[in-house]
Order: sequence, then C-alpha cells, then structure tokens
Amino acid sequence: MGQGFVAKSLTIENSAGPQNHQAAVLYNTANQSAFYNCIFLGYQDTFYAKENRQFYKDYKIYGTVDFIFGHAKAIFQDCHIYARPETLITITAQNRASDSEVNGFSFQGCHVEAAPGLTPPQRANLRVFLGRPWDRYSTVIFMQSIFDDIVDPQRWTEWPGVPVDHLYYAEYDNSGLGADTSKRVNWKGYHVVKKWMEDDWFTVAKFLDGNSWLPETGVPYRSGLRIVS
Repeated sequence: MGQGFVAKSLTIENSAGPQNHQAAVLYNTANQSAFYNCIFLGYQDTFYAKENRQFYKDYKIYGTVDFIFGHAKAIFQDCHIYARPETLITITAQNRASDSEVNGFSFQGCHVEAAPGLTPPQRANLRVFLGRPWDRYSTVIFMQSIFDDIVDPQRWTEWPGVPVDHLYYAEYDNSGLGADTSKRVNWKGYHVVKKWMEDDWFTVAKFLDGNSWLPETGVPYRSGLRIVS
C-alpha cells in the first residue's frame, strides 16, 4: 500500500485462529491512508498500524490481545471494537518510544463491545482493558465513545518491564455501563479529561491535518469533536 491508499467496504480475515497466537490481518505503513466501512477479523495482534497518518471510519475489528497495535498517528472514528474470549484482552498496544515523537491512537465515537454470537458464560468472563504500553511514551485516547460492561474498571493494564510514568492515556466524555472511571489506574500519565478543549489536539483536523487530504479520499469524517453543551 502506498501513500493515499483508500479501502472501502472490504473484509479481511486471518483464519489462523486463537491457538496460533500472533496473526495480523493487516500491516499498514501508508501515509494519508483511509479505510471506510471495512471489517478486520482476527485474534491476537489483529491490526498493525505501523506508521504515518491513518484514518479509519465506520469499521469493525475483532480481536483478543493487543489487537490494534503499532506506531502510527491514527484516528478511529465511529468504529465497533469487538472483544473475543481470551484470558487477557487488551485493545491497544501503542508504541510511541520518545517524547520527541508525534504519534498515537485516537478513538472518537467508537463502541467497545462483546463479539456477536458469544454464549452467556463466554460474555460474562470477558475482561477488557483499553490498552497497555508497548513503549514508555505510549499515547491513546478514547473520546465520546461507548463502553459496555465488559470494560475492566481499571481501564488500562501494564506491559511487563515498561514504565508507566511517561505514557499518555486519556478518556473524555465516554458513556455506557463500562464508562465509570472511579476505579481506574492511578498512574501519572492517565487523565480523565474534563473539558473538550484540552484534547482538541487529538481530532482529525489537528492530529492528522485531515482537512488537507481526507476530502480527496471520498471518506466521510468529522474534523472535530461533537460539541457537548
């Protein structure tokens, strides 16, 4: 995939199954790439957002461990994030490595939920973390999203051997049965954002400079946040 790659209404599946552990559905390095109405079906390490500016709109992703991971500057807008059964379920593993880098994952208007078709016992045993730091400056924010009750009250979990002092994990204006932040991790780098202006930086317009290139893709997008009165 090269610069400006666009995919629409595409389904990609890695059929390796959970027993084969790491098995990526997609490896994306394309700058100014956009995906619209796509489905990624996998388990561990479903999707590798390796680098550069990437945008995902109205897509569905299925996974278990670190199923959205990488070093990209990526925004996921109005997406469904489906958790499949596993002992440890972590949605993101973002690996920003230094303070001088400018990358991270921003989720806007997404829905974290159980994968369709699970039995009641399978669903009851789901324990989903929003992410863990693949490197010490890991950067992830969930904004104006819906969390079902499968989201663990701690929200985030550690990666063995990776310090949590310099990461940036944040939540803003989320809702749903799993959105309560009162029992979340007490890390220096974790933030519950109270005013939308504080994280306006993580919008399409500012984080991706999306207004300069997304219109050419034909993929719909919101340049900013939904205004909350």
